[in-house]
Amino acid sequence: MNFEQVYKEFFKIIYSYIIARVREDSTAKDIAGSTWQKALNKFDTFNESKGNIRQWLFTIARNEINMYYRLYYVKKVLSLTGFEDSKVYEEKTVEENLVYEHEKQTLLSALDTLNKKERDIIALKFYSGLNNRQIAELINISESNAGTIINRSMDKLRVFLEVK
Repeated sequence: MNFEQVYKEFFKIIYSYIIARVREDSTAKDIAGSTWQKALNKFDTFNESKGNIRQWLFTIARNEINMYYRLYYVKKVLSLTGFEDSKVYEEKTVEENLVYEHEKQTLLSALDTLNKKERDIIALKFYSGLNNRQIAELINISESNAGTIINRSMDKLRVFLEVK
């Protein structure tokens, strides 16, 4: 089966799965696009002995949805630059803006507990949307080391935030 056939056969069920998870059409379209782009880029590496094409496509879609939510929640609390879009403030009450600023400062304080390498890796993971393999290649460490640093950094952040 070639990619075009796979796309025609599975597009509707993959899109239905995505829209059911994110419940917003434009977001679902974006996620579906990135899902199919990844599937196309990796199509030649698909191995039927590890599972069928349907499982493979749903795994890609699930990973894309999870990445969307990870990035959404991180970006909701703190922007990459630290400078917020003025529309965010215009849409909220004064009290909501104060709570938002407090949460942002708390997260910045938590990030300050990490060393430079940990902060860089967290930024690459959650703001740039890179996976562990891409991070590892970018900073010349092993993929498992990247994952370990991310997990330990997140544990440090959780401990700091639980105390606050």
